Amino acid sequence: MKRRSSVVIMTLLVLAAAIAGAADTRTYQRPIESTWDDAVKAVRDADLVLLDSDRDEHRFTMRTKSWASHKKGRVIEVELNGDELTTTVTARAADPAEGVKLEKAIASYMAALDDRMD
Repeated sequence: MKRRSSVVIMTLLVLAAAIAGAADTRTYQRPIESTWDDAVKAVRDADLVLLDSDRDEHRFTMRTKSWASHKKGRVIEVELNGDELTTTVTARAADPAEGVKLEKAIASYMAALDDRMD
């Protein structure tokens, strides 16, 4: 019984780490409108493809490039929240099951955004 509970706990910890790794959040000391412009431009800098955007809602989706087709790839959702002083940018896998596979792309996007925000 003790071994079974250890296996269950380890499985839950691995699952939690995978889900947590599927998203990244950064806060910047800039207004949301100027952050929006740089957030969208960082998509190209990270070699990703912008799919859809809604400036009024401060959300957009992007995808990774696929070697098999120029129309396929894994989708990442980005959401900006903030005001005239600070903005929080959150990037996460649109499909949580693909979170582990998108960790590198999300990290690349956030690094490109950091470079633009400096």
